[in-house]
Amino acid sequence: MVNNSIIQNLTLRPFTEGDYDGIINLKNLLYPDHPTSLESMRHRDITRDHKIQHKQWVSELNSNIIGSVLYTQWEEIYHPQKFVIKIYIHPQYQNQGYGTICYNHLIKALKPFDPIKISTEVHEPHEQSIRFFENRGFMHTISERESSLDLTSFKPEKFEQKIAQINQQGFQLITLKEFRKIDSKADYKVWEFEREVSPDMPWPDPIHLPEFDIYYRQIFNHPKFNEDAWFLVIDGGYIAGLNNLWKSEIPLGLNNGLTGVRRKYRRKGIATALKYNSMTWAKDNGYKWIRTDNAATNESMLNINIKAGFKFMPAWLLYEKVLKEDR
Repeated sequence: MVNNSIIQNLTLRPFTEGDYDGIINLKNLLYPDHPTSLESMRHRDITRDHKIQHKQWVSELNSNIIGSVLYTQWEEIYHPQKFVIKIYIHPQYQNQGYGTICYNHLIKALKPFDPIKISTEVHEPHEQSIRFFENRGFMHTISERESSLDLTSFKPEKFEQKIAQINQQGFQLITLKEFRKIDSKADYKVWEFEREVSPDMPWPDPIHLPEFDIYYRQIFNHPKFNEDAWFLVIDGGYIAGLNNLWKSEIPLGLNNGLTGVRRKYRRKGIATALKYNSMTWAKDNGYKWIRTDNAATNESMLNINIKAGFKFMPAWLLYEKVLKEDR
């Protein structure tokens, strides 16, 4: 039951250009170890595929932003009737009914789309959020195990032989910057590679990349993209494996993005070599840590990370509510 005085005092209005700073401050307060920035948020908004249904509102109390809510769709697992919702409430105003108002608002706004499934991600320490969604029929379907490597104690020399084995097998380990110099179709080949390996990634729905033009502006024009921090294993001009690093919003840190290997090249040590090579590059360039996240069921990648010295952090939990069966 929501107090009527709360309903009367709370304003839910559409997000505007002038709200970026307020929303960023709110999100960084809720997730201090995972800050976002204005440039990253703007980039995501201006490069979003036009087919994606996306709408955001701001919650105000006495003209002060206390929350933000939105519905959207994941481009990599796009389905016209599958949606993602996000609810951010200032810690001072949690557990007072504001989240319920925002949730009810989102469900009403989604009704015209006849959704068949609604998903959300919750950070493991946010126990109140977990209860909130479980009480509304959401089920935990998969966990992403986040982990961090302290590069100050990482010893690259321990893994030199693993990297050398790639050359011994006749492969070439180079950066995307180097690959672009020798192949005019390098960017397209990267997209083509990701499109092939993405469906193998463990997730409740099959992952499929958007078309090349969308991928290009989202990835290669991203403010955190660095062609020197993308590493490829090449077999005669053909990408066998890839690992990429992205700048973090936190100084001296990096986030590991995709680590992938084509099926016919697996069990040859390529993923291991790519990971260790990336860590060595990061340490040599003065970075202090790398974070990565992997599905809890991806045991092979988790083992590579653990052997390298990664330590587990709180996980990200996917919660989903199936409204209708997918036909």
